[in-house]
Amino acid sequence: MPRLARLAKPLLVLVVVGAAGWWSWKWANKPWRPTSRDLTEPRLALAVLRGPATYANGAGLTWLEREKPALMPARELHPKLAQATQDPQLFRQLDREKRFDEVWLTGEPSGYKPLLDHLLETKDFTLTYIDHTSLILRRDGEGWSERELERTTQAITDPRERAYAQALAAAKLLAVRQAEPALKLLQAAESASPKVPEVWSGWSAYRMSKGLWNEAMEAAEKALAIDPNFTPAIACRAQCLYATKRFSAAWNEAERLLATQPDDPAMLFYHAKLAHEARAFTAEIASLSKLIAHAEKAGANVSGYRVYLAQAYAAANDSDNAMDQVTLALLDTTLPREQRQFADELLQQIKRVAGGR
Repeated sequence: MPRLARLAKPLLVLVVVGAAGWWSWKWANKPWRPTSRDLTEPRLALAVLRGPATYANGAGLTWLEREKPALMPARELHPKLAQATQDPQLFRQLDREKRFDEVWLTGEPSGYKPLLDHLLETKDFTLTYIDHTSLILRRDGEGWSERELERTTQAITDPRERAYAQALAAAKLLAVRQAEPALKLLQAAESASPKVPEVWSGWSAYRMSKGLWNEAMEAAEKALAIDPNFTPAIACRAQCLYATKRFSAAWNEAERLLATQPDDPAMLFYHAKLAHEARAFTAEIASLSKLIAHAEKAGANVSGYRVYLAQAYAAANDSDNAMDQVTLALLDTTLPREQRQFADELLQQIKRVAGGR
């Protein structure tokens, strides 16, 4: 017992020193994250918004309520506004009711890609502003300024913060099909600080836009070497694996992504798509069912999702549920012609399978 007492003090010192050393190592190896409010908050974009009626997605609604409540759509519309990023038809319905003067899109472009692609193609809104947090499109006004974007990012004095802002702005440029200015910003970002994971996820997205899947994967791995849990790089890995037909591995990455945002409509749909290719039909059915429940709550049209869900049930040899979903989809007179044709063919296939039992 006395021997244990004599050992206790030096042992405690060793434990404390060891713990301090471990925490010092962990802190030293913790991935850098920006702290400047101009980088972590959409303050620059907020200053540009002028309404009088502004469509906003996601966190943008919270910022409007806090900073510019006069521009904010009615609170009861918020679920529909969130769903409209994945459903351009719903956006048009809301636009007919509210007549938006501007569209403010914040966050990762993958979260609002269907709506953004629709707006770029229809061209009744003009892209007027880009920064590292946001895109703003207006019914009137001049187009965005590449010189102004370069000036804003170059004015950031800290190299890591500048690289961060340039890389995120480049991702926005790629989303609006502006590859050349995106390339310039990524080159500048890598030169400023190659230790920022956004730089490499940006390079991965750029190389994917060129169909360079191996190079895109290498860039994603560089981002993950800096931060193993960096969500944009995981998404890049998933897309590269999907494009190169490694579907099971892609679905594993999609599982990681869905765990970070289990209720996000874009993430649910992406997870369902990769689950289908990996033949993980139970997981596909779960994601599509959850997506339909969220969309119905928001008042969005779910017929297209029902066609996919019917296909998943059919692949899982559940003809009854497959029949129910495809029949509900076909009752919708607004179902696009191409989807209706696919749904009709799927219905006949389901009937053949059910009749052969």
